[in-house]
Amino acid sequence: MTLGKRLKQCRTERNLSQPELAELAGIEQSYLSKLENDKSLPSNDVFRQLMTALAMTTSEFIRAIDTQKYRQQLMQISDIEIVINHRKQSQFIYLRRVLYLCALLIVAGVTVFYTGTSKQLFPQQQFQYQSLGVVLPGEPLDIFSSWSHRMAITTEKDRQLRSQKRLEMEQRRDVHYILTATNQSQQFVADDPQGKRLYILDKQVEVPQPINAWLQIIGVMLFISGVVGFGVERRLHKLITFNQSF
Repeated sequence: MTLGKRLKQCRTERNLSQPELAELAGIEQSYLSKLENDKSLPSNDVFRQLMTALAMTTSEFIRAIDTQKYRQQLMQISDIEIVINHRKQSQFIYLRRVLYLCALLIVAGVTVFYTGTSKQLFPQQQFQYQSLGVVLPGEPLDIFSSWSHRMAITTEKDRQLRSQKRLEMEQRRDVHYILTATNQSQQFVADDPQGKRLYILDKQVEVPQPINAWLQIIGVMLFISGVVGFGVERRLHKLITFNQSF
């Protein structure tokens, strides 16, 4: 749509005749007719008078005009030139923001993927500690493994006491395991309502953490999104630059 056709469209939308709009804008009807038929181009002052008469802003007026096709003509009116240049600046600011966002997505994608791959945040290798039972007050911490070495056997009575002790320790045996992501040395002691428990490192186990796989997937998706967005931003930048060269 040309400037003249847009002017006529705005006038008819407001149910104004040419004489009425010409009078409101303070110009001749014949001059308005030339403007609507694109036989003349208004000065910036006349354009402002027309916008005031139509109760429109410059941005609203040129919204329906192909500013690329009629750029050379429109740029002769200062108010329109200011709006077009402002749009141009806004477009480049928007593209810069897209570019920064894409760069952020790429960095975030690499970081998240590395986190999932290295398994440092959610380690899969854990340490299993074993406790054979509750150590009662006054007993040595290693009572379950050393009780037999503490009883000397010299008589038949000693053998009977040893058998009774063995039965007692079997009855008290209550194996408990703890899995921890940190190595707490070869052994550690934990309090128990009845006494204490001695936990001894049993083995290292691999415990799958699904979140690490999800972190890798999310990282790849973020990285791809950033790369694709970066490519789109480059194309839009070239397209805008190319269009504005005409």
